Amino acid sequence: MEQTYCHSLKESLVKYLGSEIQVAESREGCVLVLPSKTLDDRHPAIFVEQKTADYFVVHDAGKTSAELHSQGIHITDIREEAFSSMADRLGAAFTDGVFQIACKQDELHAAILAIGQCESLGMWHLLGHKPDFGEEPVESRIERGLNVWHPPFPTSVQRKVQVRGLRATHVLDFVCYSQKEGRQPVVIKILRPSDDSLAKAREYGFLVYDTERTMFEKWLRVAVMTKSEKWRTSTRELIASLSTTTLEVSGGDEESLERRIPDVLNRIAA
Repeated sequence: MEQTYCHSLKESLVKYLGSEIQVAESREGCVLVLPSKTLDDRHPAIFVEQKTADYFVVHDAGKTSAELHSQGIHITDIREEAFSSMADRLGAAFTDGVFQIACKQDELHAAILAIGQCESLGMWHLLGHKPDFGEEPVESRIERGLNVWHPPFPTSVQRKVQVRGLRATHVLDFVCYSQKEGRQPVVIKILRPSDDSLAKAREYGFLVYDTERTMFEKWLRVAVMTKSEKWRTSTRELIASLSTTTLEVSGGDEESLERRIPDVLNRIAA
C-alpha cells in the first residue's frame, strides 16, 4: 500500500472525526459527544469542567451507571469493583457511580478519550444480561430499612444528595431530614473496600474535611462499610473517627441491613 494513501486515509479520518464530534456548553463547562457508539446505541457524552487555568475534571456525569440502572442492571459491589479496576487501568477513577479523571491541560485530550472508553466498556454488562436477584444492591436494602423506620419525629429521606464542599461536589447516598427544630440531618454514606480499603477511607476522609466550615459540617454521618472482612483495622479506626457511627456488614449478610438501619437511626435519634 502506498504511503501517500495512508496519509490520505489519516487525513480523511481526522476530518471525519472533527465533523462528527459534537460540542455544547453546559453550566459547568463543555460537553463533547463522540461519534463512536455504546452497546445500547448511544454516543458517549464526556463532560469537561475547568477548575483553574491548568486543572480540569473530565467525567461521564454518572450517565453510564444511570443507563445501566434504567435497563435493570444495578451497580452491585461486584460491578463496583470491576468498574474501579477497569477505570484504574485507563487512568481514571470510578467514584459514586461516576467515571472521572482530574488532569492538566496537556493531559486533557487523553483524559477525554479515556472517559469515552470507560463509557463504552462499561456497557458490556448488557451482553447476555439476566436479572440476578442474589445481587440486590446495598442501596435497595438500606432504602427498605429506611421505609420501615419509625422515627419519633417527622422525617423525610432523599437519595443521592449532592453537596458542595470547599473544593469539590460530593454525593451522599441518603440524607434523612428531620422536621424537628434543632435536629441535624443524618447522612448515610456507603463505603465499599474495593481493592484498596485505605484509598476508600481516604476518599471518605476528603469528603468530611472538604465539608468543614460549611453548613454540612454538623450533619450526623453513618458510614455503612460493606464486606467488613476486607477492611483493615487502621481504616476502620479512621472511618470511625470521621463518623457519628459506623455500621459494618460482612459479605453475604447484606440482607441484615434492612433491620439494622432502623436500630442505628433510633440510637442516633435518641
